[in-house]
Amino acid sequence: MNELAARAFFERDVAAMQAAARLRAWRVNEMTYPKLDVSFDDGGRPGLRLRVHADDWNERPASIELLQLDGQPLTRMPQGHSHFHASHPSVGRPFICMAGTREYHSHPSHISDDWTNYRAKPGFDLGGLVGQVWALWKKST
Repeated sequence: MNELAARAFFERDVAAMQAAARLRAWRVNEMTYPKLDVSFDDGGRPGLRLRVHADDWNERPASIELLQLDGQPLTRMPQGHSHFHASHPSVGRPFICMAGTREYHSHPSHISDDWTNYRAKPGFDLGGLVGQVWALWKKST
């Protein structure tokens, strides 16, 4: 994909995400193409930080790294939801198995579920993906 187009899609999506971030008290640590870094912490459960890699956005789905609030790799998966998994077979790190993420679409169980089935749908822009992970995290114990 053309980097200028990918950057334009990225900037459009992060600009649209700003209101949701304020409303939901997300901490935006970085939003410089191609990286979006957002933390969730409500004090009632272990916090979660996402480092979203959106190179070639939205030709390819974004990759979402799950981290501790301090930016270190997540060592303990959020409990109580089946979307959080301990290790992706190709990257060997914790991941969120959710349509719209690079990890989902590259997982052997979902390889036939192509990103093009989702990328134009509402809720699958960068803010929508972050919002979906936030909602799953809120449901976790």
